[in-house]
Amino acid sequence: MDSYVIHVAKNAVSLKELREAGLEFGRGRGDITRFLERLGVVEVADGVVRLTGLGMRLVSLRELIGVSVYYALFYQRVPQFKLLMEVLRERSAVEREELYKLVNGKLSELSPTAWLNKVAFRTLLQLAEELGAVDRDGGSYRYLGDPVERAVATYYGRHGVKIGQSLYVPPDKVLTRECGREKPPQGLYEVDLRCTVWSLYSIFATT
Repeated sequence: MDSYVIHVAKNAVSLKELREAGLEFGRGRGDITRFLERLGVVEVADGVVRLTGLGMRLVSLRELIGVSVYYALFYQRVPQFKLLMEVLRERSAVEREELYKLVNGKLSELSPTAWLNKVAFRTLLQLAEELGAVDRDGGSYRYLGDPVERAVATYYGRHGVKIGQSLYVPPDKVLTRECGREKPPQGLYEVDLRCTVWSLYSIFATT
């Protein structure tokens, strides 16, 4: 999926070209295109795929903190993914079949007709694993923590300096201005890690 998004980010591309490049499959517009359309990342007009404003923001953040930014996108815009992560957070480790039953049990509490099929469940679990949110040991899964938080901490650790409990970075390395305060005379910004993570999630929140 990341390869698809990066390819579209470089230039508007036709659905046919995406298929020929091996980046799309499925009937009609294709499974990945339909999924990213629902998330608001791409739009299709006259058979040409382009990034939306949200998609361009996603790519910009991906260049800074890596693919972990997709976790914030899925968590905010795919309710089943969010529920899956919440179930995993509540347990130290859980077998896949048990996890599947737990997720659907939670879904039925929200809506009696809601149901996550096994194909979609495995896809969401695989995405979480690829993004570093989940670890698999045989048939058992455990939550590893928020990959967005880890990515932001790594980014600021690489570009900034920690003095006491405060973290300072150059102005051009601030991820979100609302989570930083300029500290004259050095011209550095004191940044708030927790605020930054919250701000990144809020970018992808549905209105």
